[in-house]
Amino acid sequence: MQIGIDSREIQDGVLTGIGRSLINFITYFGKFDKLHTLVLFSEIKIERIFGENIKNVVLKPQGKAFFCDQFILPKALKHHNVNLFYSPYYKVPLLTNVPSVNQVLDLMFLVFPRYKDTIGTFRKLYYSSFGRAFAKKAISVITDSRHAKNDIIQLWRIDDKKIKVVPLGLADRYKPINEKRLLDQVQSRFNLPDNFILYLGNFKPHKNVESLIKAFKKIEKNYRNYKLVLAGPLDEHGIKIKNMAYALGLEGRILFTDTIREEDCPEALLSLSDLFVFPTLYEGFGLPPLEAMACGTPVVASNITSVPEVVGDAGLLVDPTDDEEISRAIGDLLENPEKRELYSKKGLERAKCFREKETTAKLYEHIISLLEEVK
Repeated sequence: MQIGIDSREIQDGVLTGIGRSLINFITYFGKFDKLHTLVLFSEIKIERIFGENIKNVVLKPQGKAFFCDQFILPKALKHHNVNLFYSPYYKVPLLTNVPSVNQVLDLMFLVFPRYKDTIGTFRKLYYSSFGRAFAKKAISVITDSRHAKNDIIQLWRIDDKKIKVVPLGLADRYKPINEKRLLDQVQSRFNLPDNFILYLGNFKPHKNVESLIKAFKKIEKNYRNYKLVLAGPLDEHGIKIKNMAYALGLEGRILFTDTIREEDCPEALLSLSDLFVFPTLYEGFGLPPLEAMACGTPVVASNITSVPEVVGDAGLLVDPTDDEEISRAIGDLLENPEKRELYSKKGLERAKCFREKETTAKLYEHIISLLEEVK
């Protein structure tokens, strides 16, 4: 039997969170499944070799993405005799008899106030109406946390029995790095100090990096041997954050690395840091603190949305809206090497539960069980 996948997320070679999860699934399928075939639908040829039981079908894009999703793709599914279609996004073709599975990692644009109030009436209507229609059409909805599942149930009124929670997978590369040559290279490349507190991620409003900067401002004079490193893209959001930090007189005390790519060895950056802080206001899952824990770095993280599901008791959880509480947690760990060591060990143990092999296996088993049901 044949499983079709919307693979446009990986066609350009730039791997987002969705893309990494999709690559893991396809790779796992190619290695372990000898009975079925994957058909990867994309708009340009995917320059990867996955296995003999995986083929790539290139669709000619015509007009806007919605037209391709709802008219071109359904015809391709029928033409290529697809038995089950898996979409890594919230959208699936409505005009097809092929059973569909869709993945919804979060409903941030319908939940987070600063986004839902600015996306406009049309987009809000699209996410609420079409998003719900896609989920209703699918025979199964996959999400990455109980928190995200609850949002789907409440906002789209989807039966909870239809929703499968499969956590995002932690890449094997995230582990403590002890190789001095590599650590020295990364430290030199980004001009990092010997001791620093790290944030790694983008600077969009929901990441709440402003609160981290304010918390650091409160305590930075007491910890002159530590700097704050903000590792993320200096796009419009990043420039705004940088201007804010400098306006608070923190130039030289806060370092900006710009975008961190896979070739920059983020695992080495995490291993070099003394402490990782993640004060997010909304996450469907929250990979960055998990990646930090896997590298043995103690974590201070938000105590809301999905983050507590990921971090558990392996990090210090704080109210992300309370600058004072964030600064106290940072100071507590900086002043207590024994506590940092404790959370380092707890984080390493916690991270084992989210390794790619285990999470991808869960996703694969779920997809195959659905394929058996639609025979």
